Amino acid sequence: MASSKTSQLLIADIALMRALLQRLIVPAALALGVFLFGAFGFYLIGKGAWTLFDCAYMTSITLTTVGYGEILEGLGSDGRLFAMVLMWSGMGVTLYAVSTITAFFVETDLWRILRERRMEKRIAALSGHIIVCGAGKTGINVIREIVNTGRPCVVIEGDLERLERVQEEFGALFCLHGDATEEAVLDKAGIANAAGVIASLSDDSHNLLITVQARYINPGVTIVSRCNENNLTEKFYRAGANYVVNPAFIGGMRMASQMIRPHVVSFLDRMLRSRDLAIRVEEVVLDASSPWVGRTLEEIDIYKQTGLVPIAIKQPEWEDYAYNPSPQEKLEAQTVLIVIGDPGQISRLREFCCRDGA
Repeated sequence: MASSKTSQLLIADIALMRALLQRLIVPAALALGVFLFGAFGFYLIGKGAWTLFDCAYMTSITLTTVGYGEILEGLGSDGRLFAMVLMWSGMGVTLYAVSTITAFFVETDLWRILRERRMEKRIAALSGHIIVCGAGKTGINVIREIVNTGRPCVVIEGDLERLERVQEEFGALFCLHGDATEEAVLDKAGIANAAGVIASLSDDSHNLLITVQARYINPGVTIVSRCNENNLTEKFYRAGANYVVNPAFIGGMRMASQMIRPHVVSFLDRMLRSRDLAIRVEEVVLDASSPWVGRTLEEIDIYKQTGLVPIAIKQPEWEDYAYNPSPQEKLEAQTVLIVIGDPGQISRLREFCCRDGA
């Protein structure tokens, strides 16, 4: 775990150094190179007749186009020819260097790079978070739901304007600008320590590639992938996806349900879209260290301790769920509890399900 986080920080440092090299060091080095070329060129042409300081001064007024009407004594035709070459070649390099370095500061590139670096360091410290690939029409709703339920989340988006809109809406959300199909970008998002990955791009081939990459990097991560074509569903499962969602299919089911069972749909809508309380259907897995292992629901009295009533449970050896479970049902390690509640109630339930001691 520690070596993985160290590796992510190293990747972030390399990216920062590369950005500095491209935007600052390279133009500065080019400007310095032209200056040295001019200074030593004049010195060699003069064969020691002019001091190196005089040659550097002549180079400076040539490159900056200041002039002052000054000229090295006895410059001659060779010196003037060299000065013309220096003017035309050096002027372009100097203008490029000055404009690039100025833009680096004026256009806040430096602050953007430093902000991204701080973001990457904070992401490297995350564990058990969810990575959302894509912040489009589907992705933005995924992000909103994850944020509403209080889960740590990292968003990867290739469209900078769209990413900025996400940051404006959700504030301190972890965001990365890049291509989620690239392994290096997934590494920056902390894929090795993530609990889940949601591939919500509009292109099925891109989502499939993200699925393959994520499963290769982190064999234990849970992957939910968007798939627009039903005939590709099996390919996603074979590539390593745990769950595959077709938005068009879900939308069709929703429209039919609205007609057939409107009150059920209304109930679910109020639960999922509530602005006051984020009431959700949640699942909690009973850890082997929990004091509830080996005890019945009646003995535990989950409602008294958390304010929740399990609407379904699934024992490790079962293939299906038991709905409205009997009070005499005994819980085992890895039993799944399905409940409806707010984040505070869910948090208390997780404490009982995962803690040591009574």
